[in-house]
Amino acid sequence: MSTFSKKIGKKFIYTTEVKPPRGTNTKPFIDEIKAIKKIKGLTSVNVIDSPSARLFMSSLGASIMLEKHGLEPIFQMVCRDRNSLALESDLISASAFGIENILSLTGDHPQRGASDHPKTQPVFELDSTTLIKTITLMNQGTNLMGQELDGKTNFFVGAALSPSSTPSEPEILKTKRKMDAGARFFQTQAVFQVKTVEEFFDKSDKILGDIRPVVLAGTIPLVSEKMIAFLNRLPGIRVPEDVASRIAKSKDPVEEGISMTMDLIDGIKSQGLGGVHIMPVGRIGSLRKIMDSI
Repeated sequence: MSTFSKKIGKKFIYTTEVKPPRGTNTKPFIDEIKAIKKIKGLTSVNVIDSPSARLFMSSLGASIMLEKHGLEPIFQMVCRDRNSLALESDLISASAFGIENILSLTGDHPQRGASDHPKTQPVFELDSTTLIKTITLMNQGTNLMGQELDGKTNFFVGAALSPSSTPSEPEILKTKRKMDAGARFFQTQAVFQVKTVEEFFDKSDKILGDIRPVVLAGTIPLVSEKMIAFLNRLPGIRVPEDVASRIAKSKDPVEEGISMTMDLIDGIKSQGLGGVHIMPVGRIGSLRKIMDSI
């Protein structure tokens, strides 16, 4: 049983994420892993899976590297690049290497604009919900076709949630389908104000029940107006004008972003959520300052 699965819902936890290397030079990635390992208070580390349809080492390979260096990974799986057979094969491999935490994602389309392989043919045979269903079946000892496996998997599977979605009702229904398929925790898209979380869960409680204890709110320490402009082009993310204004007017945007993140974490705690997922975008120094302040 993973440390992450033991802690979530019982105490406020912190996770972060890493981006796998873009080539065979793994030294910078290993250095980053070692730096993260020194930061106290982190439970697990997400390993992102070819974000924005850009080429990186596989999330599975990078997750195995984290395991070897003593960090507990949350293995992200996107449905964009692999059919059901390939996804099931990777799940068996992950289980064989002792990986237990999985975040199921549909994945960004290669033609969305940021891909370095825009002409790649996406698969999308499964989506995040049907992948969750597949993982649930494999935990029960069968594959997606209902055929018995030689040994069950033991995955703790989660999904993404976007509390900034407008209107919120479709997102609430998507979340319900993921729960019904077997999702046991959620990590949200980046939020920048406590009221975003508060308003979403006030609306969702009637359909979802109180899932706050198993939800980790996504946070990104902002560093510049350029970063804000980029984030506002991503689906499911919206940096409010007053937040953007604070960064624009600050003499030290990086420190201002760290300060706002700390305030946000305090607010998230007050809402009864299970924790926060800090996305430092490669800025380990910012992550360290935030965790040192807790």
